[in-house]
Amino acid sequence: MSEFKEIAAIIGRERDRLWQTSPGLGLQALWRQAAGADIAAHSSVRRFRGGIMTVSCASGGWACELRLAAGELAARLNALGPPEKVQGIRFVHKAHASEKCSK
Repeated sequence: MSEFKEIAAIIGRERDRLWQTSPGLGLQALWRQAAGADIAAHSSVRRFRGGIMTVSCASGGWACELRLAAGELAARLNALGPPEKVQGIRFVHKAHASEKCSK
């Protein structure tokens, strides 16, 4: 393998690692694009692990409302071409990170 290909492989692996562990490095920008300015003003990406994105919402009401649009939001995110497919979105209330809106 040429040095260029080795460097490209290292960069690709590091990009994927950062994508999964540091949502602020790219996923937050994609979230803003997919969700729109109003929703993004009331929510932020907390983590992305195993295809599931966790989004922290300003209130329980926002978490429940966004839960109803989770499929559409995941489709919008995937259309933007993230390194890993978003299989689902979990919405939590910012003040109560362990709570989630149930189905």
